[in-house]
Amino acid sequence: MTELSDRQRAAIEMLETAARTAHDIVHQPAEVVVETGSGPSPTFLALAKMITDLTGGLLLPRKQAIQSAGAALALDVAYTNGVSFFDVTLDKPQCALSFLNTDVPPGYTWSFTVRLRQGTGANKVTFPASVHWSSKRPPVLAYEAGAADVLTFMSDGNGWLGFHDGSWFDASVPA
Repeated sequence: MTELSDRQRAAIEMLETAARTAHDIVHQPAEVVVETGSGPSPTFLALAKMITDLTGGLLLPRKQAIQSAGAALALDVAYTNGVSFFDVTLDKPQCALSFLNTDVPPGYTWSFTVRLRQGTGANKVTFPASVHWSSKRPPVLAYEAGAADVLTFMSDGNGWLGFHDGSWFDASVPA
């Protein structure tokens, strides 16, 4: 076997450095900046976070917890907000629910899910008139404190289709 030349040794070192740098860019956390031969570089996780932030969270939908719905609750359901799950605790005997920022561009659809938790029990909800329900009537909600219902609303260009996904979920289980 022959000895490596200085040029070969330098090439191997350069490849090893490039491999370590590539590994760091792929595997390091978002808050790490990787130093490269051409300057600092963000990691893949940092780039993914930047893209998610720039697109308003549309690539990774978020949830919003509402600890107290009160007697009236307006949910900001704008598709640009990226919130696709609202976790709402009912705490008054009656809650009038409304939707804000409901415009969806023509040719597109948007849906979001709402978990209604019975905080005090036997709380009722009045849904927006723009919701079209199966059988032309809103669902009967669970009424026991600690129970939850899950509902999904999907834009259809003329309002919202309302789907009752289930009742009597254990509200203490995180969504």
